[in-house]
Amino acid sequence: MASNILASTAAIAALSIFAAPAAAGITIFDTPGDVQPAENVLIDDGLTGETVFGHTNNSNTGVSFLSLTSGVSLEGFADGQARVEAIGSSLDALRFFLTSGDGFGEVEFDLHKAASNTDTVTVTFVGSFGTETRTFDLGNGNNWFSARTDAGDLITAVSFDTSGSGVGDIRQVRLGAFAGAIPSVPEPATWAMMLCGFGALGAAARRRTRTTARPA
Repeated sequence: MASNILASTAAIAALSIFAAPAAAGITIFDTPGDVQPAENVLIDDGLTGETVFGHTNNSNTGVSFLSLTSGVSLEGFADGQARVEAIGSSLDALRFFLTSGDGFGEVEFDLHKAASNTDTVTVTFVGSFGTETRTFDLGNGNNWFSARTDAGDLITAVSFDTSGSGVGDIRQVRLGAFAGAIPSVPEPATWAMMLCGFGALGAAARRRTRTTARPA
């Protein structure tokens, strides 16, 4: 009987381990194609102000772009590059996020054409994992950045700040894995351990049945 109880306890413990959330985290990249989110952000053409808006091309999810430089307004362009730039100056600092305040699990964007005295950019990701900041070199062309969360975490805002006069614009923003849109799927190893746990529970139940059975 004691062995049956031990077996059941071990199986339940194994299942409890895999029911617990995994370690939080985000992985950040600075080369194109490392993350390929499902949706393009289309900028609402002709808008100006400290905040301009866009929406994703499939789910029509609203996206806000906020200037982080005092006195600098933004302008949105809905051409093939779907870009946001500063009015009358280079774009030095900006934050973007879902207008609803919800989160997303994947992001990619291009900071295009760094100014002559702009050498680096600091990119910050804020979300359920906390705050993660990285500093990267910038070039006078395409500068791709992307990130992907894991363990069910979500990004709620992305911002950048350069070390000089900024960049020409931010363009080709892509987002994906929105909150609630994609269910979490256990990895193969997790499935295997869960099945082992269920098997152990079944074996313990069968032993208890044999132990307590009485002749008719």
